[in-house]
Amino acid sequence: MRNIRYANMCHWKSIPYRKIDNFRDFYYEDRSNIAYYSDWNNILKYQSALGFEGIEVAPWDLADILPLFGSPEKFAEFAKERGVEVIGMFHGAHASHAADHFEEAVSAGREAVDTIVKFGGTYMNTCPTQNYYGVGPLTRDEVRQCAKVMNEIGKYATDKGVKIGLHNEFFCAINFDNHRELIESTDPDLVHYCVDTAQIAIMGEDILKFYEDYHDRISTFHLKDTASQNLPDAVRYSQDPEIADDGTRWFWEPGQGNLDFKGLYRLLKQYEFKGWISVEYDGSPDLLASMAMIRYFLDNELRPIYD
Repeated sequence: MRNIRYANMCHWKSIPYRKIDNFRDFYYEDRSNIAYYSDWNNILKYQSALGFEGIEVAPWDLADILPLFGSPEKFAEFAKERGVEVIGMFHGAHASHAADHFEEAVSAGREAVDTIVKFGGTYMNTCPTQNYYGVGPLTRDEVRQCAKVMNEIGKYATDKGVKIGLHNEFFCAINFDNHRELIESTDPDLVHYCVDTAQIAIMGEDILKFYEDYHDRISTFHLKDTASQNLPDAVRYSQDPEIADDGTRWFWEPGQGNLDFKGLYRLLKQYEFKGWISVEYDGSPDLLASMAMIRYFLDNELRPIYD
């Protein structure tokens, strides 16, 4: 059993078909590569061929997946036949900082856990509340309210065999000033942490120091790179900063930015991390090329450090 298994974040967005039975005829409709990216049958095969044995989905994927497959179980079965398992799902705990939203936030979290169980997944990586713009700065009581929601969802998830991992994003209301406060306000037996390497670096954390400090809380990773560490408050707190009108990419394939992934992997070995790592390539103009680029970097630059 390998210490680290790799999953692919579902960045393919809308996939209109389960399987294209008339692939050659489909291709001749416009003689483009559209046929190669229009069905789950081929996309899952690409992923499996490149050694990504898991896939992590998001709530917005369900509107496309469920009509095509009928249920999470059917999608999981289809993926497994092609060498891929669903490891979990991203979740946004909307308005969890608001005391009058407590029951709704907990209920939505429990429903998400139930969906993950249907997929056969064991991870739920959870953003603790929405964007900083319009919400921040949070008071200490609001941070503790977020922690209260996470603990409640975490207890339910743990009972169902699912680990929830806090997942911070650089533009969200839980930001650099209260990032660690939230972690330390949650129950370590119920609430874990998903390290999104680029997001926390942009927010202002040093990824090596952060992993050393919280290695015993880490359930999984979203592995992506950045060349934009320590963005100023004016950017992080602005409206919708992740979508830049000028085409700026905050995120890059691992190995194409500035983050010290080799240092991170030395720490993973030191602290004997075992489990799933999901790779990400937000903003890529060519998703298949990004997957192949990442695979080479993992196999030739990172795996030898741990192995």
